[in-house]
Amino acid sequence: MKNKKPFPRFWVGLAALMLLLLLPWIVWEARPAKSLSVAVLDKTVVDDSYREHKGLFWILNQQKYRMPGGGKYLYDRDYYGNFPGENGVRQGERTLADMPEDVQLIYAADTYGLAEAEALESGDAEAGVPVNAGGKAPQRQEGGMKIADVNAMESASARGTMLVAEFNSVATPTTGAVRERASALFGMNWTGWTARYFRDLSEGVEIPSWVPGRYREITGSDWAYTGAGFLFVQNDGDLFVLREGEETSGGARISFTSAGKERFGMNPNDRYNYWFDIVTAAAGSEVLAEYNLQLTDNGRALLAERGIRENFPAVIRRETPAGGFDGAIPFGATASPAAGQVSYYFAGDYADHDEYPFWRRYAGWPTFKSWFTFDTPGSEEAFYWDVYVPMMQKVLEEASSVNVSVEPGHSE
Repeated sequence: MKNKKPFPRFWVGLAALMLLLLLPWIVWEARPAKSLSVAVLDKTVVDDSYREHKGLFWILNQQKYRMPGGGKYLYDRDYYGNFPGENGVRQGERTLADMPEDVQLIYAADTYGLAEAEALESGDAEAGVPVNAGGKAPQRQEGGMKIADVNAMESASARGTMLVAEFNSVATPTTGAVRERASALFGMNWTGWTARYFRDLSEGVEIPSWVPGRYREITGSDWAYTGAGFLFVQNDGDLFVLREGEETSGGARISFTSAGKERFGMNPNDRYNYWFDIVTAAAGSEVLAEYNLQLTDNGRALLAERGIRENFPAVIRRETPAGGFDGAIPFGATASPAAGQVSYYFAGDYADHDEYPFWRRYAGWPTFKSWFTFDTPGSEEAFYWDVYVPMMQKVLEEASSVNVSVEPGHSE
């Protein structure tokens, strides 16, 4: 009797493994692309990292959204703002005035400003710190949201375009008059305070280098903080600290309200470990998520001394029904808009993400990353995958259903 040929278990197993790895890619490639017209505003592109808006572009492409002409969204080209060049020579700037009128979503990722950002890099200010932090006024008032920006957003909103803005879009160096109009669009008001959780408050480790000196000016005492805690800074130069173990029992966590849970279908409780601004919701706006600083009684008392609420918004949504404005008619708008107006404000630097992995062309990758990214102090990865990505998936779905009212012959 002839011996039977051994069953090729190794090769069958290898083939099964390859199919398992390729299947999510095949599923992604088989999915039809979706059309969505998006205008992303980033005025703070200093180099070719594009990190202030790269996290948003990853989601656009992972969810297979395409420009109206069918092209992919490229983070180094398809945005509005300043463009970096070679050998320090700038390629110029593209403004919101250049965008088509039928844009469905405008996303203000960063309006900090090129001159201000270059000052940070040159050492005139502290890298990674908002201009308003500690009241350090920019040397050149080139940054911030401008009248032309808010004019374009008001007109687009009146046509039905959805608006989204992030932390520092309306803060310093944006001037007061522009801030007031932009804040009305996003249904919020900035209190002048900005904060961040640091794993180590010791001088010379993580905190901005100017903080100890400013603290000495205010209190007359040397900076002696160590360990973890929050640094709060105000645009007029005031600052104070919440120490972990004394005024707080941990970092900032995001907590969704009942309205936020219903809208986004999720209930995360992740840390948020980067800069955030302290805002209030305007009348008629809906708070979808709040920051919880895990305060002790001492921490609550310290915030109360500065007029800061114990819990404050992280995500705000404003909606005006079709056919009417909630207040004065926006600049450039007709008296009766054809579509409802929707806006979101994120009180944090949510789209800031340095990585842009190939796995965007992989079905289910956001869920996989959410499962296997751990929520650790000082890391922004868990917040990005657990909170920002699934939240933006819902926001983009909402934006894709927007019908913009444009007069014939004015869509370009």
